[in-house]
Amino acid sequence: MKRKPFQQITVTEICEEAAVGRKTFYRNFELKEAVIDFRLDELCEQYTREIEGMCPEQMLRHHFEFIYNHSEQFITLYHNGFHQVSYAKFAVLLPQTMPTWTVDPVEQQYRSAYIISGIEAIQRVWVERGFTESIDEIVEIVRRTHDRRCRLYEKPAGMYNTGWIED
Repeated sequence: MKRKPFQQITVTEICEEAAVGRKTFYRNFELKEAVIDFRLDELCEQYTREIEGMCPEQMLRHHFEFIYNHSEQFITLYHNGFHQVSYAKFAVLLPQTMPTWTVDPVEQQYRSAYIISGIEAIQRVWVERGFTESIDEIVEIVRRTHDRRCRLYEKPAGMYNTGWIED
């Protein structure tokens, strides 16, 4: 996928590169897209093992370290239109890493989805920009963005008739 767009790669080429026969390929995969799924599953398993026992702050930093350490693969996936597949795989894992903000599981799910989509958007821009910012800079951007998101919806003290629900 680095040399040729995924859509132009044939199963025969994949088999040649992997040094396996077509029968072996089809015994393990229905479609060539399943190879991408398989690799992303491997990355997700590795990611899950690595974050075990970490606090949310450590997980946030590790998330971006992980993306950076696999930057070649993520850039290739993004350039071949697999950004959403990658996001979907990791979006399943990330709610488990979120701190608990509420005892209401539905609200927790919404809050986690909101935060995860923001992290994913920052990650996407970072990948598209070619990892020009350091991991420390990206983690700080996420922190500042999260802090500002939280304050964005707070009613300023002493403000009246501002359109806030409780006015």
